[in-house]
Amino acid sequence: MSATERRRLTVFSRVKERAISVAQAGRLLELSERQARRLWKRYREKGDAGLIHGLRGRPGNAGHGVLKAKVLAAYLKKYRGFSAAHAAEFLGRMKLSVPRNTCWRWLKAAGLVERPRRIKQHRHRRERRSCVGQMLQMDGSTHAWFGPDHPAAVLFVMIDDAASQVFARFYATENTATAFDLFGRYVRRFGLPLSLYVDRDSIYKVNDPEALQRAREAGRREPLTQFSRAMGTLGVEMIFAHSPQAKGRVERVNQTFQDRLVKELALTGITTIAGANAYLEKTFLKSLNRLIGKTPAQGANVHIPVPRHIHLEDVLCVIDARSVGQDWCVTFERRHLQIQKQHQPLSLAGKQVDVLQGLDGTLKLMYHGRPLAFAELASRPMPLPAPRPVPPPHTTQRPHASHPWNQSYKGPARHAVASTPRPPGRKISRCDQACSTHSDSLRSPSFRSTGLTTPHSPPDTSIGTLTPDTSIGTSQSQPGPTPRPPSPIRYPACFDVTWCRSKPTVYPTCSPTHWSLAGVSRDCGRQWPLPTTATSCC
Repeated sequence: MSATERRRLTVFSRVKERAISVAQAGRLLELSERQARRLWKRYREKGDAGLIHGLRGRPGNAGHGVLKAKVLAAYLKKYRGFSAAHAAEFLGRMKLSVPRNTCWRWLKAAGLVERPRRIKQHRHRRERRSCVGQMLQMDGSTHAWFGPDHPAAVLFVMIDDAASQVFARFYATENTATAFDLFGRYVRRFGLPLSLYVDRDSIYKVNDPEALQRAREAGRREPLTQFSRAMGTLGVEMIFAHSPQAKGRVERVNQTFQDRLVKELALTGITTIAGANAYLEKTFLKSLNRLIGKTPAQGANVHIPVPRHIHLEDVLCVIDARSVGQDWCVTFERRHLQIQKQHQPLSLAGKQVDVLQGLDGTLKLMYHGRPLAFAELASRPMPLPAPRPVPPPHTTQRPHASHPWNQSYKGPARHAVASTPRPPGRKISRCDQACSTHSDSLRSPSFRSTGLTTPHSPPDTSIGTLTPDTSIGTSQSQPGPTPRPPSPIRYPACFDVTWCRSKPTVYPTCSPTHWSLAGVSRDCGRQWPLPTTATSCC
């Protein structure tokens, strides 16, 4: 049974009790007297089931897609510029009969009818509702209720439209939680009203144009606030005022509060919200209701009791949908909720559950109306890292004693390297120190040296230059001082070989390699004479 049908059941039960007439019931339900009598007849014959719509559970007749396409095509071809009523008349002659309102709605959606000139709507004073509980006006008033030296507070006011009975309470701020608290207190005392008249504040209505546009483009209903969602669950109709004057009854009573209540609070010396609420309930509201209260046109009270299957605290709260993780944890406002193992048959991992946050901050988990047991964790459990294999300990492998590296080289006798005068200011490099200890395995049998040249100093022309010779040990130097006897060339460990004319570098290896006529040390840059053919260095 929908909210409208429950409301009809409540009103016709009053008719059955002879508290109101059928015509009055029709006015309460905003129905014609004829329709009200028809519903009353079905209610007497079938009981509560007679108020349920007869098409409930039957497929609708919304399959007009082909007919709509034919109507629009015929309008574009023959009747462009016709009004909707005129076009519907001619379409009926083509066996495309559609109601005039349906034709106008289709043409307007396709942008084929022009918007008529707007005429100012005639307005008249709205009459009071006839029964108590038929409509309530609700508003919040922020004011310096305790004087200019104290912070401002909010007075939430609810007034019955028929009897002008006021129900009010002080709060620190005006938000959804305080609106829930005031409405819950009223419902527990008097019952559910049929409708609620409020302004377009963000507590009651979504005003974000981007959110509304996204909903329209997706074909969804208008998004609801938490308060509107709760009123829909309870079956209370929400009426939104377009101006403060539309709900002038509650606006005028706010002025009365700001005039009288401020003075009485100052007179009694009340400066706290708790004290002001106690004074409101015990003294001020009683005197105010006697002063401004009215007798309703109909003496019936149409407040509806809360259904037994609805828990008010589970409706008047903040409800948000959350996804359950693979670890069966739900995160809500940095709080981690672990669902208990007893709900394992529900297979909740990856599904949506509802998180209910009460007015006192307590949390509940619901899944399709079923409460879930959970425990709050201090922090979300982190998955254990996968164990990494421990690498084997690193051991240094030394060559065997029989390896060639550990064998001493038995070659010809070592000879001293001819000394070369060191230029002034030049330090002795590691190449100079290694010359006397390096093996003479790279000594060239076909080259002989009478002097050494470095890139840091000009060559010593008094000693001689490097020249090829066909006989070992024969000197063919330039005329000058008596040449020195030939001596073997000892190459340092930092010795490097480069190809002449910017060719790639060739390092001494165990395989025979043709070298160039210039060799440069990698450490000191010193030049050394080179053999024409390399021999094995091992």
